[in-house]
Amino acid sequence: MLKLLRLAVLLGFVAGVLFLLPIGDRTLFERWRAARSPSDFVARSWAELRGSEPPASPGPLAAPRKGKAVKPAGPPGARPAPDRPLDTTTDADRKSLDQLLDQHLSEKPKR
Repeated sequence: MLKLLRLAVLLGFVAGVLFLLPIGDRTLFERWRAARSPSDFVARSWAELRGSEPPASPGPLAAPRKGKAVKPAGPPGARPAPDRPLDTTTDADRKSLDQLLDQHLSEKPKR
């Protein structure tokens, strides 16, 4: 059990360093996301930590890293105008719901 606790503390420390602790201007996770390759990450991070200009990366940008795909918003007509409510319930829908509720609430519960 003590080994699990030590492992959890170690993982929490590593996650804190990666995501929360800024080294220089950015966290290591932000540097990883901005890098084009692992070697580019190491070279640019080391240069930033030394305070010198990071080396220029050879070649074009690599493909974006896998993550959550951003869905397009769809055609402009698919979204309601900002001044229109998102609720599309009509008065007829409300009246039928009220009738159903009145009907079910007026019935005595079966035991």
